[in-house]
Amino acid sequence: MLCRLILPSWAREADPGLKPVLEGEFTNDEIIDYNTQGYNVYYLPNHPSTYQHGVIVDGSHIDRFNWVFVDCDLKDKKYTSKEHFIETIGLSEIAPTKIVDSGHGVHVYWKVSDLTAQTYLRLQYRLMRLFKTDDSIATLFQLMRLPGTVNTKNWDNLVLCETLLEDDITYTSEQLDKLLPNITQEDEQRCVMHYNRTFHINEVQIEIDDTLPAKFGQLIQDNKEVKELFAGNVEDRSKGDFRLGHLMYANGFSREEAMSVLVNSAKASQRAPHHRASYAQGIVDKIWTFELGTEKQKADTSPTVRYILQKGDSALKGTRFPCNRLIDDTVHGFRLGQVIGIIGGSGVGKTTLTLNTFIWFAENNPDYHHFFFSLEQPAGEIAARIQTICNGNESLYDKIHVVSNYADSGDFINFSIDDIEKHLLDWQEQTGKKVGACVIDHIGVLSKSDKNGENEGLIGICRRMKAIAVKVDMMLIMLSQAPREKAGIGDLELNKDAAFGTVFFESFVDYCLCLWQPLKRMYAEGAPTIMALKFAKIRHKKQGQDRIQEDVRYQLFFDPKTEILRETTQDEEVSAKFYLNKATNARKLDRKTDILPYESRHVFQEGSDETKSNHH
Repeated sequence: MLCRLILPSWAREADPGLKPVLEGEFTNDEIIDYNTQGYNVYYLPNHPSTYQHGVIVDGSHIDRFNWVFVDCDLKDKKYTSKEHFIETIGLSEIAPTKIVDSGHGVHVYWKVSDLTAQTYLRLQYRLMRLFKTDDSIATLFQLMRLPGTVNTKNWDNLVLCETLLEDDITYTSEQLDKLLPNITQEDEQRCVMHYNRTFHINEVQIEIDDTLPAKFGQLIQDNKEVKELFAGNVEDRSKGDFRLGHLMYANGFSREEAMSVLVNSAKASQRAPHHRASYAQGIVDKIWTFELGTEKQKADTSPTVRYILQKGDSALKGTRFPCNRLIDDTVHGFRLGQVIGIIGGSGVGKTTLTLNTFIWFAENNPDYHHFFFSLEQPAGEIAARIQTICNGNESLYDKIHVVSNYADSGDFINFSIDDIEKHLLDWQEQTGKKVGACVIDHIGVLSKSDKNGENEGLIGICRRMKAIAVKVDMMLIMLSQAPREKAGIGDLELNKDAAFGTVFFESFVDYCLCLWQPLKRMYAEGAPTIMALKFAKIRHKKQGQDRIQEDVRYQLFFDPKTEILRETTQDEEVSAKFYLNKATNARKLDRKTDILPYESRHVFQEGSDETKSNHH
């Protein structure tokens, strides 16, 4: 049997003539003899098919993979006792092939008939995550304590490693795959890194020498703990080396400087040269993770500032997704993963503004496909309006999709937010193409039942908006209809609290755009068809730099024949100011409304070249 025998510190001190590490094929009698001298005896459950005497074995030599296993170390206090852990194993669906009491913990083995190196690594992590056990044993070269030998680490507490259960159960990789949780992205990255490092794929070779960086000598003088850790004068040398690594990290050591120290630690020095480098590299990779870009933290943890900045969760997160300058004129700009909320009264032109914005997105982002979910109007009506606004530009037709609540049979489908998310994700997966802008017209018509059939309400839908935009990585435009008491006949200025049903709508959007028609009462007298708008919320404001600003009223001209929105001409602005006073006086006759005078602004700031010319 191929084993590695390691002498504990007390035995080395008792007999300095003994070799600290022995490796080779030993008979049972030899193993007993060495164990009696004090050597801890370890074997390789997965091992080389052939062994060449005198060649130090490492992970690249392992080609016989028969076992996956976990190590429950009671020191981490995940389980109250060995019995508690064994009971947990027994309650799982994965019956073990073998259970071993290692003396201070429990090893559980599952025999697998068709293991490969990569499959072994992935299954190791999945088992360790399922049973919450030691995650340091997912290595291709993995020593385990040999049953029938004595754990000699502590001379005052010698304990026997013995087999508690042994069965003839053998699994296939596919059988285990069905019983285990999926591997996380973080663990998959660890598997790839370890595999590449073991087989020297894209690896920079590290030369081992005894030279220590000068700054480490200063650290030893300043911190007595560092000296003890480096000398191995601790109960658990592995944890001691990790502690040493963290202290070096905190004191500004580079990866290379830390490597030169850790390859010479007391524990590393017991290993073969290549194992010394791999051992030290494993510690450095876990502590200096941000430099490799491999650090991952789950959404429910508390990420550090460094992690957040490295991951890119800054104000500029998301791919720039340009639109027409008439509404897209901030420093930050629209980006994928954001939500634009549009609030307006009934018949005020929410769909018209949205269709124009939607088509502007399509024109400026031709590499994407764009989806319009029409919950009130049949698909044919929306398609006809898009055709009108496109004004002969048929190149957009193949990039714009219209999905209606009305089936071809005329039946009402009643889309929920879950249905829309699934529709978009399935389409992307099946076509391999990317969703750009998506419109949901409007939030009040969405089915309020979630995928489990439970009533999630408007607040639940609002919470889902941002999550879906990020998950699909798209620009989401959500429409919310304001009630008549806030919008009047559609000519009253609105604020973000006019969102249908809940102010949560404003909380979960990145841009909140309010829309009304201040001259609507005067159209019969010849007033220009003006749409007024304001951003009641811009999440990423740059005060003094954004040309379109928050809580500033702007106006666009709406052409009823083409449904196209454009800048107002100078003549239209003069006319709008004239009719605004008459419209305000007319509103005063409606006792249900409080009228506040205001001045609308051209979309571009006064004094700019745009305001001095007539563009259309």
